[in-house]
Amino acid sequence: MAVARVESGLNPYAIGIVGVKKGLFPESKNQAITHVNQLKNQGKRYSLGLMQITSTNFKTYHVNDEQLFDPCTNLAVFEKIITDCYQRGGSLKRALSCYYSGNFSTGQKREETFNNTSYIERIGYKVPSVKEDKGELTKKFINKGNRPLSVSPSVVVYPSHFVRGDVQH
Repeated sequence: MAVARVESGLNPYAIGIVGVKKGLFPESKNQAITHVNQLKNQGKRYSLGLMQITSTNFKTYHVNDEQLFDPCTNLAVFEKIITDCYQRGGSLKRALSCYYSGNFSTGQKREETFNNTSYIERIGYKVPSVKEDKGELTKKFINKGNRPLSVSPSVVVYPSHFVRGDVQH
């Protein structure tokens, strides 16, 4: 869900245009198709739908513009791309970077355009702990007296724009 929120603002008709700062957010599938036809006529590269599938992937995954405005189809293509990225990259962090940019490093770099955050940070990715709990930290957090423990709230950083096409490569 976090990836979709960053990619499209959860708008199934979102259109990101490579090299253009502001994406398009049509209110209907028909409006979205009209915009896409204009982009195709102009020879532009673009990304579509919930997961912002880039036009260069359409042929590889046997889909077209109209199909990608269906959230289920869009998510199915996302699954194939992220799986391929994971198999090649070997970690979720590298796979997410690959999904964002086509390589394993760009998504991990901070971008001025997005309040100096990386794609990985914007989607809220946190590296899971792999250290075995030896009990020392656990002792510090044992709740004596059945009082509620104080927990610091999470901090989530959202970009000023949501569509992948907003970032100029």
